[in-house]
Amino acid sequence: MKNKFLMGLLSSTLLLTACGNSEDTPEDNNATEDPTEDVTNEDTGAEETNDSVEETEETAGATIKTLYTAPHGDKSFAATFVVMDGDTVADVIIDEYQFMDSEEVTGVPNSESKFGDGSVEDVTLISKLENDEFYSENMEKAGSTVSYSDNLTAIEDFAKGKTITEIEETINELDGLGEDDDVADVVSGATLVDTNGYLQSIVDTANEGLEFMGAADADLANAEFSYSLQAPHGDQSFGIVSVLHNGDTVLAASVDEFQFLDPADFDGVPNSDAGFGENYSEDVVLASKMQNDEAYSAMMTEFADATSTYSDNMQAIIDFAVGSSVEDIEATIAELDGLGEDDDITDVVSGATFVDTNGYLQAIVDTIKE
Repeated sequence: MKNKFLMGLLSSTLLLTACGNSEDTPEDNNATEDPTEDVTNEDTGAEETNDSVEETEETAGATIKTLYTAPHGDKSFAATFVVMDGDTVADVIIDEYQFMDSEEVTGVPNSESKFGDGSVEDVTLISKLENDEFYSENMEKAGSTVSYSDNLTAIEDFAKGKTITEIEETINELDGLGEDDDVADVVSGATLVDTNGYLQSIVDTANEGLEFMGAADADLANAEFSYSLQAPHGDQSFGIVSVLHNGDTVLAASVDEFQFLDPADFDGVPNSDAGFGENYSEDVVLASKMQNDEAYSAMMTEFADATSTYSDNMQAIIDFAVGSSVEDIEATIAELDGLGEDDDITDVVSGATFVDTNGYLQAIVDTIKE
């Protein structure tokens, strides 16, 4: 299987629009943030997770589990995506997000728009994978000989085909290493001092992650697992999308968005109360919409008269995409683009009411194609 990576706030005043029987999702603003982290000299970060919207003990067919953790220090947080084949890891993708104070980096989508207002001046929220060359150069200055992406690939490759119990045994082995021992002797190709933290993120995602159900029957051995950053809905949030696909046919997908929201009502991503959160603007926190489904859906109802929850809308969009080819989805996007004010989105994509349903479908297509 192959991993592909690509790029693609609730202020007190919410700009919302309802279109016909469809629903818009509220967007929030403001933010503050702090810069870089010392790449190689941090102690292993204790893993921090938010409660999942939905947890299941068993998975069947093509299913993606996602979780947000803190595998490396307190200045970043990670998104981990895991595909399970029974009790064995079939595939995995890990990325981390951190605020940087360099003009050389590429920010997450909408960093130069309203989303960027959620952080303090002169810092930008980035994906480490997308900024691999820049981030790896910083690691090299700290004595690292292996790039960031190569380290994560080594960890992901190690986990594939192993059971959760086997990975846990490896974590214990890494925890027992002395100063003169070599991490790469345990996990070939990995040199990160927090390799155990990244493996723990995989374990926790498999055990506790939010589950996105896909095709009941899937050829996981020949599937590809792709990941991207997107901007499917407005300019006050950004999305992360993972797609398990066989060629151009969708087997499973996960979609979530991050937005700066009121900390009184929303739980922030890991390390929001630590170094990462020091970069937030006043009175906001970076939150996952899926992991704050109840609060975000309540906001949708209050300000946009929504009749479906955020997570139900996402699942409806994903259910529609599963089993469809890129060509099929693109035809549906064209149909949605042609709808009039009196037309109903849910007549095209059953159960979906978002006015930006086409944007979420496009994000799935772009993740596969690019």
